[in-house]
Amino acid sequence: MRAGRSWRLATGLAAVVVAVVVAVLIVGGRSEDRADPEGGDVPTTPRSLAFVVSEHVDLEPTRAGVDWAADNYRRLFPHPKRAVAASTNFAGDGNIVVVGVSPEREKVGPSCDDGFCADLGDGVRLAWDELAPEEDPGLVVVVAELDTHTVVLRYSGPAITGDPRDLDLPIPVDTMVDIVTDPRVAPTTSQEAVDSGEEIDFWLDGNPVV
Repeated sequence: MRAGRSWRLATGLAAVVVAVVVAVLIVGGRSEDRADPEGGDVPTTPRSLAFVVSEHVDLEPTRAGVDWAADNYRRLFPHPKRAVAASTNFAGDGNIVVVGVSPEREKVGPSCDDGFCADLGDGVRLAWDELAPEEDPGLVVVVAELDTHTVVLRYSGPAITGDPRDLDLPIPVDTMVDIVTDPRVAPTTSQEAVDSGEEIDFWLDGNPVV
C-alpha cells in the first residue's frame, strides 16, 4: 500500500484480503423497490447489511459473515462497538467487499497526496490503490460521510490499473456508491432488511469469510 493510505494502514487492513456482504432471498430476483429504498429505526445487523448489499450487486454471493476482516473495519471508527460491519465474497473468490457503518466519523480520513482519489459529491469520496505486479491487485474504497452516519466500503480482487471509474469492474463504482448511500446501510435500517438478513442461507457463523 502507498504511504498516503495511512488511514488504512493504521487499521492493519493493508495486508488483509477482505470481503463484504451477501445474499439474495428470492432466487434469481432482486427487490422491486431497490430503486427507492427506505430506511427505518431498527438497529442494523451484519446480516441486514449483507442482505442490502446483495440487492445491489449483480453477482452471486458465495459466503458471508463477520470475521476478523470485518472486525478490523469496525476499528476504523473511534468506538468500534457502535459500528456494524460485514464481509462477503461474490462469484467465488475474485470479488471481495467489506462494509462498515457507524454514527461516528472515521479516526483518520483518506489522504489524496498521491492523487489516487476523487470527491464524488454529496459527502462521497472515492480512493484507490493501483496494481503492484506480483504483489497486490490494488483496491477501491468508497467513503460516504452523511448527515447522521459514515459508511466505508472496500472492494478488492480485480486488478486496479487506473481510475476505477474508467475500468470495466465486475462491481462498478456506481454500484458501490449506490450501496454506501442506500438509507438502509446506516446505524438503523428497515425491519424488512433485518428480517431478510436472518433468512440468508450462506452466512457463516463463527467462521472466516476469506
